[in-house]
Amino acid sequence: MKSALRERAEQYAQRGQVKQAIRLLKRAMQSGRASAEDYLRLAELYSQEREWRQAVWALRHARSLAPNSEQIREQLVEALLNADQYEEAIRECQNWLQEAPDHPIPLENLLDAYMSQNDFAHALTIANQLVQLQPLSPHYRMRRARLLDRMGRYMEAIEDYQWLVFDNDSTPFEVLLFAQLELERLDFRQMELLLHLVLDDSEFRVRFLQEPVEAARERGFRFSPVGETMITQLPDAIRDTFPKKRRYAPYC
Repeated sequence: MKSALRERAEQYAQRGQVKQAIRLLKRAMQSGRASAEDYLRLAELYSQEREWRQAVWALRHARSLAPNSEQIREQLVEALLNADQYEEAIRECQNWLQEAPDHPIPLENLLDAYMSQNDFAHALTIANQLVQLQPLSPHYRMRRARLLDRMGRYMEAIEDYQWLVFDNDSTPFEVLLFAQLELERLDFRQMELLLHLVLDDSEFRVRFLQEPVEAARERGFRFSPVGETMITQLPDAIRDTFPKKRRYAPYC
């Protein structure tokens, strides 16, 4: 590659004139033997312009010249995801995982690809695998919790949120705060369902007035510790709503 053209391309890129930088870099690559680094740089410039399909093209060329480069492989999968080429991204990740079954990067990208396709079943399989590989990772716990929440599997999501808030000392503050807010949201969501059940099911209502926490658990509810404290206060309010019937009418 002619170094002068490459230097000029970099100058354009530094000034934010990315299209001109791309044009000069391609000219330089055509006039000499292009390297994997040249195609990688070209892909970075295309990515800055959000020209994802062109970035994929450049990264495929880069990978053909440096097939063992993990950096190029990772950027190729990310470009495929950004280009909405999910099936291609999935195939790339699966091929990568055949060589390195427990590698977190292709697993994370595979999770992203399945989520983008709303393929929650496969996404959950990958999320579980990531948590098994790194059980103390707040990042993976949060990703699984949000996925379970999105799938409507609230009880399982609450378990992960509770782990982040109460059981893991290394949870970053911003993650802990988000998990706490999600726990509160799910507590109130369940509280609404629980109150409907209390109003509509007299048998459950009797049981709930006696042992509110146990009755809720028996019906599959799972509240946070704060939520369980809240429901222990409900029986008194419910008794006021459903006063005991008097055997005789009061005297006027």
